[in-house]
Amino acid sequence: MKRYLLSIVALCWIGTMAMAQDAPVTLFSIKDGETLLLRNVTTVSSNCEPLFEAFEDIDVIEGSPELTLKFEPGLVTTNTTRGPCLKPVAGGQVFITAKEVTERKEVPLTFRVRYNTKNGPWQQTVKFRILMFPGTRS
Repeated sequence: MKRYLLSIVALCWIGTMAMAQDAPVTLFSIKDGETLLLRNVTTVSSNCEPLFEAFEDIDVIEGSPELTLKFEPGLVTTNTTRGPCLKPVAGGQVFITAKEVTERKEVPLTFRVRYNTKNGPWQQTVKFRILMFPGTRS
């Protein structure tokens, strides 16, 4: 019985340690002067019914002064656990712009997109590692 109990405690501890690890972070590269699509933002039901109503704001939690984010509303494609939604739905796109990058840098970027849905306020928090490069000279 004691051995059984110790086994359960060990499994719980190992499981907790595995869950405590950070999720993989997406690596993204951008050069000085570029504006690139970073991600689509929307919310749908499991049968692709659009739930997104209105954009509120983007909060940069961790970033670099050379980077700015901008939200552009529009129709976007998305997926559910059942697969891709066949028709674009209301939402928008987050764009990233790099300005005044004078040397190669790798920086963390964590931001939160806040918006309203048919079910009330919602947010998505996203984390990236951004590789920034100076622009090429002609």
